[in-house]
Amino acid sequence: MNPVQLTALIRAAATDVLTGHGVDTATLRTIDWTAPIARPKDPARGEYATSVALRAGSALDLPARALAADLAAALSGRDEIASAEVAGAGFVNLRLAAAARGELIGEVLAAGDGYGRPDRHVVHHVVDDDAYETLAERVGPDVARYALLRSTRPEPGVLARRVEENPAFLVRFAHARMCALARWARELGVTGGEEYGLLTGPAETALIGTLGEFEAVARCEPDRVTRYLERLAVAVGEFERTCPVLPMGDAPATERHRARLALAKAARQVLRNGLDLLGVDAPERM
Repeated sequence: MNPVQLTALIRAAATDVLTGHGVDTATLRTIDWTAPIARPKDPARGEYATSVALRAGSALDLPARALAADLAAALSGRDEIASAEVAGAGFVNLRLAAAARGELIGEVLAAGDGYGRPDRHVVHHVVDDDAYETLAERVGPDVARYALLRSTRPEPGVLARRVEENPAFLVRFAHARMCALARWARELGVTGGEEYGLLTGPAETALIGTLGEFEAVARCEPDRVTRYLERLAVAVGEFERTCPVLPMGDAPATERHRARLALAKAARQVLRNGLDLLGVDAPERM
């Protein structure tokens, strides 16, 4: 389940809840349904949070916490939702069921280069030619282009180095690392699996959640795309550090290894698609 699908699920449940409170169809049309979900700053509170009940209660002069409690109850009954809890004045914090969360991996792998871009049409954003040529002479064409598409960029000295403080290196290196994992997996004869429900660790869930944001971000300005790719690269790094994708030594590959390999492939695909949107090369080796 991706954020778009979760948004639709929340809206449908909220509509049922409000109808149960006597709200008619005409009044439902007046409710602001925009931005129904967000990421809590504290992951311990849930994967997603929605303020629909709070905003609807304010708009319709209904008790927001009561609406939130009813919404949480309605969502808790869905197979896709592991938990739904009321928070604050009328927020609902949500956690997805592992299987529903993992469905996104299959969607990414099935769509391939088209994921996040249904028409597969790429519009490479324009950068200032003079600034590009000057910077490209110092740091290379792809790093220069990436840097110029950000609203802020590090000094050329940083951009010329292979360090995490260089955002272009951070993102492109994350892609190269996922490509390396794929090569090692082929050498070991390990293939990706589909038991995505096994991916329940913090780094796994964080990475899957970040992947799910790409479809919305891909339609934004290039600066938003670069910032997203950098967050994704950080999530990829944490996943690789804490979740062994391949078995050690002569140990056999487990279904968890196979599921993690599929997640790594999905991350590689989204990184490549995002860089392609910007007109920046996604290297397989660095």
